[in-house]
Amino acid sequence: MTRSGAGPTSAAPPAPNRYAVVQVFGVLDVGGAELRAVELLPHLAAAGADVHFVTLAGRSGVLAPTVERLGARVRPLPLDVRFPLRFVRFLVRLRPRVVHSHVATFSGALLLLARLARVPVRIAHFRSDGDEHGNTLRRRAQRWIMRGLIRWCATDIVGVAPGALSHGYRPDWTSDPRCRVVPNGLDVDRLDGPSGFDLRAAVGAAPGEVVCLHVGRPSPAKRRWLVPRIVAALRAAGADGHAALVGLRQEDDEERVRAEARAVGVAGRVHLLGPRDDVGAVMRQADVVLLPSAREGLPGVVLEALAVGTPVVGSDLPGVRFIAAELPGVSLVPRDAPPSEWAAAIAPLVRAGRTDRDREAARHAFRASVFSLRSAVDAHVHLYQGRPEGPAGRSDHRMTAPATERAGQP
Repeated sequence: MTRSGAGPTSAAPPAPNRYAVVQVFGVLDVGGAELRAVELLPHLAAAGADVHFVTLAGRSGVLAPTVERLGARVRPLPLDVRFPLRFVRFLVRLRPRVVHSHVATFSGALLLLARLARVPVRIAHFRSDGDEHGNTLRRRAQRWIMRGLIRWCATDIVGVAPGALSHGYRPDWTSDPRCRVVPNGLDVDRLDGPSGFDLRAAVGAAPGEVVCLHVGRPSPAKRRWLVPRIVAALRAAGADGHAALVGLRQEDDEERVRAEARAVGVAGRVHLLGPRDDVGAVMRQADVVLLPSAREGLPGVVLEALAVGTPVVGSDLPGVRFIAAELPGVSLVPRDAPPSEWAAAIAPLVRAGRTDRDREAARHAFRASVFSLRSAVDAHVHLYQGRPEGPAGRSDHRMTAPATERAGQP
């Protein structure tokens, strides 16, 4: 049962030899950061952590039942005038070792309250190289204040990729010894689930036709409307193809995708499949995965595709560039490139083809990479169990940024 009350019994201290961790999200709905947090739960529990999620949106979220089945607790604390006092009281009763905040620069306010409650380990976790809140004077002022609070109150400052730290915290983050890159860990085994779905048959692809796949939510930042233009550019280059889009349904977004497909003459070659729970099987059947996003942190879709051996053509964003530097199989296209450049990047990947041996090699490389679930578990346990009042002795999980990011360039 999701706990939303404020009674004194709703936040009991952890059992002996265990410690409490408070993770803060906006809401536990389906998203990359939230899903990765759920995957970590059994492993953190095995390492002694009793995890409590605090959500700020006034509701728990659709993942809350899953989280609680895994032994964690969820407590919605809506952001209102009573929030600071309620949050501090919650922390004082629970006495956690860790407050781990995943809400971008607003983490500054939460870590200030955690410091007032004498929480020893206070982590600000950055997950994106942009946000959707605009750049008004008020927003710039708020971010400046919140970053100042993070500098003052955080014991650890974490990013899923170097670009997330450069954007979220500061361009010269490598000069702050509390900063480190902790990539999201991906559980490769969950991509192996059985599926009777035949992607090529579902989209009507003839032998030799290219099947492109896009997996992602209907968010403006994902730019799903670019996919029909890429399919049309492939046809213009002499390679007939289809595109399948997997993700939650949203009427306005889907209508824009359909309108673009009609406008460029590929209405019968763009297929909206809706949400699926067999993404690994669908990815294995695609010739290439497309990521035309305008903004990402560390895109889980790219990691999933590489883990099953399917190549990716993606926007040249910091997080995608970071993955490409660690694993083969990613082709980068400038974010604002015309569809013809996307088509040109897809063609050699499709010609190369893939064998079962190639896929097994890709899986082995992924398991040995910094993006494995084991690596993420080790990094989180290290953060939670390390010396709390400073980063000394905790540099083994630190990763440095590329030279352009160390210089403060985008």
